[in-house]
Amino acid sequence: MYFLAMLELDGYLLAPPRPQFALPFDTYDTWCVLLPATGSFEYQVGDAHGIAKFGDVVVCPPGGILHRRMRSRTSFFHARFTTELDPPTGRTRVRDLDRLRGNLTLLENATTAIATHVVTDLVLMLSRTSPPKDPVVDSALTYLNEHYVSPDVSLTELAAALGISPSQLSRRFRAVRGTTPVAYLRDLRLQKARELLAETDQTLQVIAEHTGYRSAFYLSRVFSTQTGQSPSEYRRTSRV
Repeated sequence: MYFLAMLELDGYLLAPPRPQFALPFDTYDTWCVLLPATGSFEYQVGDAHGIAKFGDVVVCPPGGILHRRMRSRTSFFHARFTTELDPPTGRTRVRDLDRLRGNLTLLENATTAIATHVVTDLVLMLSRTSPPKDPVVDSALTYLNEHYVSPDVSLTELAAALGISPSQLSRRFRAVRGTTPVAYLRDLRLQKARELLAETDQTLQVIAEHTGYRSAFYLSRVFSTQTGQSPSEYRRTSRV
């Protein structure tokens, strides 16, 4: 009973594959989790952003805004809850994928009690797999967030600024963030580009200059490869 008392479930949904979320973002009064069972989606929670695939769990805290956009047809699990626990916000990679699959199977014909058990177990798994703290990685994140506009930012330059080798930086960064500095910088730039495409009428060349790309052509190529849409398609659909 104490296990269930750790968490009170406010609602949940195990959704079959669909082409897109009903809403591109939402705000919650409670904690929420969102995870793909199949497919993948882009997300942003505060400063945390990236791509979630099976094994990744995205957590949004009370009062936070969860942005999400499917990259392909995706089935997913979403739950809202209150808890005395303190799950890590943003994306966390679950280590025990078999346990996660088992929990998703339980949800297919779940009662509220079973769903509460599953979400509680999920939150406990996240708490136990929280990434370690690393001051070097914190400094790298600060540097990338302050200098992403410069097209000259590189792994070699970043590592030199932090006083370690590029390979050491990549290893430590991945251990904490689950991705490389290069991939983080790319995702950060693309997130900023998405925001400018959706919220302004700036030309693609101007957006490229504001997001660290040397040309509209290069931004368009990276954007299309990573999101499956051209910048113009994204701008059009994001304003519907």
